[in-house]
Amino acid sequence: MMKLIFEVLFLLIVIYYSYHYIFLIAQMKKPALIPFDRTDLKTVRKFPQKSADAPVISKNKLGLTMYAVMLAFLIAMFIFGKYNMKFSWTYLYLLFIPLINAKDLLNVFAVYDDGFISGSKFVPWKKLQSFHFKKIDLNHKYYGYSQEVNEGYELILKTKMGSHSLVVTEKEMKERLACIFEEQVKEG
Repeated sequence: MMKLIFEVLFLLIVIYYSYHYIFLIAQMKKPALIPFDRTDLKTVRKFPQKSADAPVISKNKLGLTMYAVMLAFLIAMFIFGKYNMKFSWTYLYLLFIPLINAKDLLNVFAVYDDGFISGSKFVPWKKLQSFHFKKIDLNHKYYGYSQEVNEGYELILKTKMGSHSLVVTEKEMKERLACIFEEQVKEG
């Protein structure tokens, strides 16, 4: 009975991550509101070290492939564990650690009509609870990466299940994002 519970729980988790992976790919096929062009890509950063990649599949093949390989590996280990009686199910859940941290696998931030992508996670507008900008100053954790970052802002997006952080290097982009997020927080 306990083995059946572990199997069902494991399958539910794999289905959850697979669904989000497929949904992420579907979203990347749609045109984004932000970034609209190359200058937008330079002003929004998922990581302070470098500009974000375009939210298209062709620019993110490596990250998407790694995500798919992790899912395939988990499914293969599940099948192996199902037919190997000496396999301990408790070790299988350790394999979810890389998948949980896969949210930062892609260097992407994009805003769409129905939500936004941050890393490898699509967040619908209804899950956005609040946002705020924090000026990057001498005591900020992102200070020192580059001159653009030092003069920029950290955007923190709070959702029902966590938060997403990114760097905005231009005041104009900050105002555009603030306008979009204010509208969505009011509606949500």
